[in-house]
Amino acid sequence: MFIDTLIEKMKAALQNQACLQCEQKLGNHSQFCPRCQEQLGLRVATPVIESAYCLGHAATDFNPTVKKLLYGHKFYNRKEYVGHLSGLLIHYWQHLPPYYGFSKVHPENVLVIPIPPHGGNVSLIDMFAARFARHFGYDYRHDALSWVREVRQQHRIHEKSSRFSNIAQSLHMKSGIVSGYERIIIVDDITTTGATLLEASRAFHNEVGSMARRNDLSCLTVTRIPLGTQFRSGDIEE
Repeated sequence: MFIDTLIEKMKAALQNQACLQCEQKLGNHSQFCPRCQEQLGLRVATPVIESAYCLGHAATDFNPTVKKLLYGHKFYNRKEYVGHLSGLLIHYWQHLPPYYGFSKVHPENVLVIPIPPHGGNVSLIDMFAARFARHFGYDYRHDALSWVREVRQQHRIHEKSSRFSNIAQSLHMKSGIVSGYERIIIVDDITTTGATLLEASRAFHNEVGSMARRNDLSCLTVTRIPLGTQFRSGDIEE
């Protein structure tokens, strides 16, 4: 994967890239022009979740433009939005300060893992998480995490402690998957209270044991949505 990604980046360097949102020509390797960066609510690269287990990041603050991309992808299978969603993750990650450590690790020693879908459904997160991994030459495993029990949909729960209770002890990390990697990135589409990301990080630490450091794992989502925000297909126009 690393060699293929390097070739793709060399080809891209020979031509101006266009903003994924407005298609304006760019003279650098940004995914979006400055105007679209502001419209999309792209965040300065700082964690939104800090725990003993991990650092959690959100590429954007929730806004109408990101809402249309996410909801269109989720409810209407708008595959043309996949590039935008992966682009948001890529842009944010490219601006991550070096003291978080990922830029010092060879890409082949980084593994990206998506939050799995429920009930055997097709993974929508996998579509843009895999593109994110491929861009940086990271390894990717869609099957590393799995649900071990049924949980309610988090967006239907509007009380913080109930969200944590609902998701607790629900994810399992497949044995041996993360062995040999220096850094792990868990990808989701949305974070609100951070309950799902923290449960995924718990599963990771159960697998690797007490020797893991917080900086070994980062969680990355497309956006951060305020608690209580409704998640309905009718919220966007098609």
